[in-house]
Amino acid sequence: MDHTALSSNLVLETLPKTNRPPTDQERAIIQESMSPASEKLKAVEVQISDAIAHIQALKLQIEETENKLRRLCQEEAAILETSANHRRVLSTVRNLPEDVLREICIACVDSEVNVPALFYGDTPLPYRLAQISSGMRHIALTTPLIWASMNIYMDYDCDPLDYTQVCSILASRANRWFERAGGMALTVSITDTTYSYARFQDVQADSSNILFNTLFSYSTCWKRFRFESSCRDELAFPPIIDIRRVSAALSAADLPLLESITLRCECGISMFRNSPIFSIPTLRYLTLDTQWDVWPDGAVISDRREEVSSFDEIARMLRQTKRLVFCDIALAPGSMDSLGEINLPFLEMLRVDDHTFHEAARDLSIFDLINAPILATLRIRAALLDASLANFFERSPGIRVLSISQWKVEEILADITELLCHCPSLSSLNLEPRELWDTVDQPSDANRFLRAFVEDAGAGVTCPRLQSFIYKGNISFSLQTLRQFLEAKQHGTDPLSALLPWKRVFINVGRVDDSEIEKTRDLVSQKQAAGIDIHVYT
Repeated sequence: MDHTALSSNLVLETLPKTNRPPTDQERAIIQESMSPASEKLKAVEVQISDAIAHIQALKLQIEETENKLRRLCQEEAAILETSANHRRVLSTVRNLPEDVLREICIACVDSEVNVPALFYGDTPLPYRLAQISSGMRHIALTTPLIWASMNIYMDYDCDPLDYTQVCSILASRANRWFERAGGMALTVSITDTTYSYARFQDVQADSSNILFNTLFSYSTCWKRFRFESSCRDELAFPPIIDIRRVSAALSAADLPLLESITLRCECGISMFRNSPIFSIPTLRYLTLDTQWDVWPDGAVISDRREEVSSFDEIARMLRQTKRLVFCDIALAPGSMDSLGEINLPFLEMLRVDDHTFHEAARDLSIFDLINAPILATLRIRAALLDASLANFFERSPGIRVLSISQWKVEEILADITELLCHCPSLSSLNLEPRELWDTVDQPSDANRFLRAFVEDAGAGVTCPRLQSFIYKGNISFSLQTLRQFLEAKQHGTDPLSALLPWKRVFINVGRVDDSEIEKTRDLVSQKQAAGIDIHVYT
């Protein structure tokens, strides 16, 4: 290090530690040492100034570009506005034929489950279709099929003083709705979702007359009628009174097209006891359902037993029918004094939800009374398996589809096997617990049950025409049984065998030995590759 640098460093280290001013020599040394930094600072300041100037130029350029973009957007909007009519004329929707648009509108409302709803304070689906455009409005208002279905929702959780006004408004809308249907066959649904009617007892009994009179004035066009109510006291509220009053007055002449009736009421369906609607010769589809809550052990969660539809009432209603092809009934605890056969010579499908808990052989069952010689589909949901089913199957030998849902179905495999011996035409079998989570702790041994379908023990194979097997219960069986169960009904195994091949097999296995898990999976994969729709869950 030279002397000058040493002197400069010494001066810079010494002077900041004292209060004395620098001498002329020291000042000269300091100024000399600052000269390179000053030159560098000036160069940096020039660069900063240039950068600031460049930024200003860029901001000006951005502003000019933004102004240009704004002018272009304005020009684009003007062009689009000018050509809007041209583009509208050439649009894909406008070019669709009117009949296609009508079919699209019809598809929007074509649902037997979700019938277009009409309720206070909402715009129904058919009217929303009419709001899309003037063209769609014309199509919607001149397509009768769009207006041929309606579900009136009655929810009177509003001020009772508004009750009459709400009924009047709904009646007016329903009248315009059905006028647009132009005399087509109608689907009419009434859904009452009000649970408590206690505070409506002071409402005039005829408050809802205008609504129900409007609906029933179109009865000659009814094809399907559905009434659902959450009411627990049929005498408590005007809608129930009016339904009972009008239904009792209807006759076959008032309902020449009616083919389907659905009644679901928490208070029971006794209000229809004296109605002649069940004897209408066009009636083909009937659903009678009482919403009855029960525990698995059969305990009833209600003390209103006298207010629900009993076995006896439903039996009486079924006897009035003439040509039923579909019947869905729910049996609640109650009187079982009904005597006399229930002849349903045209019935093809029967669903029974049985809550009656008849255990003793002396107890009367609905299956003791029904005579359905051409029945093809039977679905049973019951707390207990009915012992009279064997005789019922003998009277209905053509049953091809059978579904049984029962508490702890795994515990009655022997009884089910005995019943299936009376189903020679069965092609589809579905067995499952009443509730899917209601399974036994220990899986039941199903080896003998499964082998009955493929193993001739001298009395013939059970259900030789069976091709679809679904079991969602908790069971166990050996790999050998599963292999025999699948392969004994396989094409080419035995040309002389009367067994039809499996098409679908669904089994929920409760327990499989660890040593057999992989082999079971391999067997299932092999059968899937051979074309069987098989699923075995372990």
